[in-house]
Amino acid sequence: DGATSVDNTPCLVRGHFGEATLRTLRRVVKLQKKLVKSTADINFLTTCIMYNLHPKMARFKLHKSSASKTPLAQRFRTNLLRSEIKFHQRRIRTLKEQIATLETSLLASVTWLFRIRIRAFIKKEIDNFILSCQTVHRRKLTNLGLSISHERNSAAIFNDTDIKFSDKEIELLSMGLNHGVFPSSLDLKEIRAAFEDLFTQLAPHFETRNHLLKFKNCLINCYNDYVGNYFHSKRTNYHFSDEVHTVIKSIQDKMKLHNLVIVKADKGQTVVIMYKTVYVEKMHVILNDRSKFVEVEKEETLTYLSRFQSFLYRNFKSILSESEYKEIYPSASSIPVMYGLPKIHKTGSPLRPILSMVGCYNHAFAQWIGRQLSELRQAPLSLH
Repeated sequence: DGATSVDNTPCLVRGHFGEATLRTLRRVVKLQKKLVKSTADINFLTTCIMYNLHPKMARFKLHKSSASKTPLAQRFRTNLLRSEIKFHQRRIRTLKEQIATLETSLLASVTWLFRIRIRAFIKKEIDNFILSCQTVHRRKLTNLGLSISHERNSAAIFNDTDIKFSDKEIELLSMGLNHGVFPSSLDLKEIRAAFEDLFTQLAPHFETRNHLLKFKNCLINCYNDYVGNYFHSKRTNYHFSDEVHTVIKSIQDKMKLHNLVIVKADKGQTVVIMYKTVYVEKMHVILNDRSKFVEVEKEETLTYLSRFQSFLYRNFKSILSESEYKEIYPSASSIPVMYGLPKIHKTGSPLRPILSMVGCYNHAFAQWIGRQLSELRQAPLSLH
């Protein structure tokens, strides 16, 4: 049958045209696979740069674990991946030239009937190899913490409304709420002003001019890296296109028109779409539970802030360094914010309440206490 003819093509080529023609066919298939492998490697490395992932080839040990998170180390890893992409791009150009030469020689040495069989054989070999490469790279990305498998897209979204979304909208939402959208343009004046403002705020905290100059050079390098990475991404075509911004605008219009909210599920990274009225009603049910929450007559955040400032001054001012004391001493306070995460694995998708203390007067102090106690948490359970 047709499948058997394709599978027996190498034997038929050797029987009719000799060993030399068969070696040329094998060589063409081998080079085609190398071409596919280089193309897949470029896609894999590009995805790693987009999502700030570190494949094995870009990992290296430093004297401190914290040093691997510095901008310098990150820039080195990114440049390493970019150099590998350029290598594969050069390799692809060379492979295409070699394949074209060999294919011309191969097809010229066989009859027109065998040309059809040879093309079918090569196509089958390459298609199978493409699936193999995609499987390997998908597994690598999953091991690095990123899943782009299309089979999981439908499970990545939980639509608790009657509103329908297009395939492109679902594909974009399935990337998760941590997925950043590449800006179509940069306001370089605003970015420079932000870096200059940061320098102005932190400059008084440096004791020597030498340290201040090092900090200034660090900010300049960060600015250059930020702007350089943006324009490099734009040139190499792995940034988000205008079509994606159109899809985002469509999602925003639907949210506004139908009064929707998009939140993260209680477990996993599933995106949940809810009616805003339903979300607010469920939060009211939680807040109206008087066994857990009590309604106050007036807001006393400033009173608590003043008391906490006095507490820190009396108990920590004399025992901490000036920098540590400034770190935990609050100059202002915001009211804690509560929000809910839907438990989509339960009937009715009840909300799990989360109270965010970020910006509250005791938040910095709580973080500092946590760092001091971290060594005790790592201590052995028993002492001998």
